[in-house]
Amino acid sequence: MYLVLRRGAIAQLARAGELAGAAAVACLRSFGDDPEHRDAIATWRKRPGKVCLRARTMAQWEQVLAEPHALAGEPDGEAVAALPPRPRSQRGPLLERLQAMSTALEPAPARPDARDARHALTYALNPAATMSSGKTLAQIAHAAVMADDTRALDDWVAAGCTGRVLAPDAAGYAALSARDDCVARVVDAGLTEIAPGTVTVVALAPGPASALGERLR
Repeated sequence: MYLVLRRGAIAQLARAGELAGAAAVACLRSFGDDPEHRDAIATWRKRPGKVCLRARTMAQWEQVLAEPHALAGEPDGEAVAALPPRPRSQRGPLLERLQAMSTALEPAPARPDARDARHALTYALNPAATMSSGKTLAQIAHAAVMADDTRALDDWVAAGCTGRVLAPDAAGYAALSARDDCVARVVDAGLTEIAPGTVTVVALAPGPASALGERLR
């Protein structure tokens, strides 16, 4: 699956992560039963890789939006487009021209905003896994898809896959990853950037920030 952002459109990692997760879930739900894409998606699910790319110009972004895709956000503002999975050999000239997403984004907060009452999935990044922005967004998208695959979060999906991304310290991450409301735990295959078997992101069931507990405030 290819996730595409427009250069300069999103400044914060937390916002980009929320949109990447929403776009990935929308893509699979939109194209999973489409005769043109369902076989490729079924094959992809056996090894669900994701690549995050950057459209450098508005012209490139418009070309991406002309392809079959699912979009989270506003096309002229903050947005992530997810293109249905296909073999790398069939990615086509447009995706071949796009660069890997490596833009430095404003880091995600270590703690949630206590005023955040949204019924949001919480993505907690493992502080021991150092990743580029593009890799981080791909891992968050993995977590979103895994959470959706439980088929227990239809209300969350219907509400637009609201998410909050946190980058806690080691103690905070340990507290979050040990919770019993974990709905996804992403273990990386180790093909790029980090060692195989590394847990990169855990996702906690949708709820307000207050549900995350006092230790993170």
